[in-house]
Amino acid sequence: MKAMKYSGYYLFATGVIHNFIGLMLGWSSLIGMHQDGWLFSTVVNGQMAFDREAISWFLISGTFWMLFGLMLQKALNEGFIPPLSLGWGFIAIGITIAVIMPISGAYLFIVQGVILLMGSSSNKTLVST
Repeated sequence: MKAMKYSGYYLFATGVIHNFIGLMLGWSSLIGMHQDGWLFSTVVNGQMAFDREAISWFLISGTFWMLFGLMLQKALNEGFIPPLSLGWGFIAIGITIAVIMPISGAYLFIVQGVILLMGSSSNKTLVST
């Protein structure tokens, strides 16, 4: 499937969108962290500041998706055929997130999982014949 050959780029774009939204929604928390000097800036007055922890993990996960997307794209460019479990995993993650947070980017993972499943299945058929 031709769409699968760009799956890494799709995943990278998902990470970029994720971090852009995170920066917009978490900007005030990031400003507070900056004003506190970054080091231990998620702890305020001896208590964990959930908004600061959340934006940190939000941006870390978006960055992970970008890095994983670049790695996946390099592997695809070198002829790697992703296992079906990767596609099913993306679909499972997407459905779980969509149930918990229906207004989110979860649907991007479902679409990407379907693309991976279709691409992996068609490539395995081609390879085995």
